[in-house]
Amino acid sequence: MKYHIIVSIFIFLFLNACNPDSNTNQNNSKKGLLKIEKIPNKQIKNKLLDDLKNLIETANEDRKKYEKKLEEEPSNQYGISIFKEIYWVASYETVADNTDRSKNYRKFTYATLNPINTNKLANLSKILIQSKQKTLLFGTFCNLGRTFDTAINHLYPKKDALDKLEISNLEKLKNSFEKLLSMKSIVSDMLNQLLLDYQDDKDSIKTDIAKLESHLTELYKQIEKKSSQATKLKNNILSISNL
Repeated sequence: MKYHIIVSIFIFLFLNACNPDSNTNQNNSKKGLLKIEKIPNKQIKNKLLDDLKNLIETANEDRKKYEKKLEEEPSNQYGISIFKEIYWVASYETVADNTDRSKNYRKFTYATLNPINTNKLANLSKILIQSKQKTLLFGTFCNLGRTFDTAINHLYPKKDALDKLEISNLEKLKNSFEKLLSMKSIVSDMLNQLLLDYQDDKDSIKTDIAKLESHLTELYKQIEKKSSQATKLKNNILSISNL
């Protein structure tokens, strides 16, 4: 029995002696795998960074447009007469006034309405001014625009420092920002559809004020829901990218 044990030990030692690089080869293999894993991860991260920076640049160009819209605002404020009917109770200051608060309200409203052709804004105002929901609707436009503006102004100065984030956070940030930007497209589509439906008198919303009121109430609920979703997305963006 002892003889067999001694022989077995001898064979084991002999085999290991014949293969002195076995541990080295295993270590080199592990290092090779780590290098292979790092390459795809770097590619994924670079792709995410490029996509995010493009989104941020596009959003910032949009921000410049609605800020310019306020700077170049004509005396009739693009025919949005409803601005003169919305005011703050404590001061009776209207949204149409030349104060900082009024200008900010209009800027954020333009941020939401920016995808809509400027020539259509007066018609949109004429439709919405007939509704009891007009103040609520424009308040939602303002809140939604403020949400976009806050997210863009937060991200743009940090766009070149986003590489500090892990891949998982970059993915979350990209998804949240894409969804936030899509809210503007969704709302502008809703409003463009309203203009078309009113023009065609669909469901008698042009000729029956009660039906228009009902239609606008439902529209307000939908836009308010999008605004709430946008606020949550903005909060996610700010928490993830708090560099």
